[in-house]
Amino acid sequence: MAGILRNPQHEIYAQARAAGCNKDEAYQKAGYRGKSSQAIGCIDAKPEVRQRIKEILESSARRAELSRRDILDRIYQDWELARKLGQVPAALKAAELMGRELHRMFTERKEIGGPGDFDNKTEEEVRDIVRDGLKDLGWDQEEENIPPSAIN
Repeated sequence: MAGILRNPQHEIYAQARAAGCNKDEAYQKAGYRGKSSQAIGCIDAKPEVRQRIKEILESSARRAELSRRDILDRIYQDWELARKLGQVPAALKAAELMGRELHRMFTERKEIGGPGDFDNKTEEEVRDIVRDGLKDLGWDQEEENIPPSAIN
């Protein structure tokens, strides 16, 4: 890893390129004057500048790649802090988020249809409706793995 470049203009150029600027824009942001394509090409071709651009992009990708576990850990930490500080609403919200994600708790439920809507359905049609509902809840396993208690 090269880290921050010693030449501040090269560092600014690399950061601008990693941020999506084209070569001309990055060249000007780095404080260079004029538009010498040869000078721009020389800076852009420097191995340390190319390496720095790559490092910046990889670092950004790592920061953007929060795992589900990381997010849940942060919610748990927030929950603990909110409880210590006596911030009940914040603690309740964190607990709700953890419960929803980890245990499928606190989900809003609403009935679809009216009384008797399933009376004229065959057992297989009801199974299909239940199976689709389970898939919506994240249970995307094969039918034989769906617990009988969930269908019957």
